[in-house]
Parts: sequence; structure tokens; C-alpha cells
Amino acid sequence: MTPPTHEPLQPADFVGFWQVRRRLVDHLGRKTLGFTGQARIETMSITETGEMHSSHGTLEAKRLYLLEMDAAGVDVRFAGGAHFVHLGLAPDQRVLQHCGDDLYEGRFIFRSRDCWIEFWRVSGPRKRYASLTRYERIPDPA
Repeated sequence: MTPPTHEPLQPADFVGFWQVRRRLVDHLGRKTLGFTGQARIETMSITETGEMHSSHGTLEAKRLYLLEMDAAGVDVRFAGGAHFVHLGLAPDQRVLQHCGDDLYEGRFIFRSRDCWIEFWRVSGPRKRYASLTRYERIPDPA
């Protein structure tokens, strides 16, 4: 695996289009899910669209997060506006977020302006899963 970049990155460096591949292991439901799709990152939002795959079939999937970018990093908010996490400018960083009774432990590894990896471990009374997502920059599909 390539080590993270040491070049200075700014949140606006990630504006653009991305190929997204995610694998989610649901420990409580004893199933594995996959997501393939694309993300569009703009200065104020990130929208993912694609397909969620499981042993039961394939469903269309979409999610939206709101972004607030500044020179110190980016605040990520749920579509309704509630705060989710803050990401700084470090190429390798960890985040913790309590959401109700659930604990989200995340790690973000920014390899370059064209690739990053996001890992989550989520635990709570009704959730226990891990997910790994890889984002790779792609040309504007338009």
C-alpha cells in the first residue's frame, strides 16, 4: 500500500468526480454489502450515487452530506444540517463521533489529490459494522 502524501492538501483539492468502492461488514446482521458508484464533491456538498449489492440483490443507493470548507479543514454535516465530523488537513487522521447511542470511529488516509481511503467502525446497541471505502478521482462524466 502506498504511504499517504506529504504534499500540503486543502479541502478544495478534492472538488470533482470520484469512483467509489465500499465494502461493509455488518457483524450483527451477519452479512456483507458492497457499494459501487460515483461521488461528486462540490465546495458545499458531497453526493454519492450508485448500487448497493448484497446476497439478496442490488438496490440503487444515494447519500448526501453537506460540507463547510475553510483553510483549517472541512466540517461534514448530515443532509438535515446536524454535525457529523470535522476533518483537518493531516494526510492520516482519526475521528470519533457519538451519534445517539452509537460510536463512530473513523480513519481517513489521503494518499494524494486523486485517492483517499475511509474506514469506519461503528458500534451501538443496534449497530455493529465496519466499512472500508476507496475514492479515486475520475474525469468529469459530462
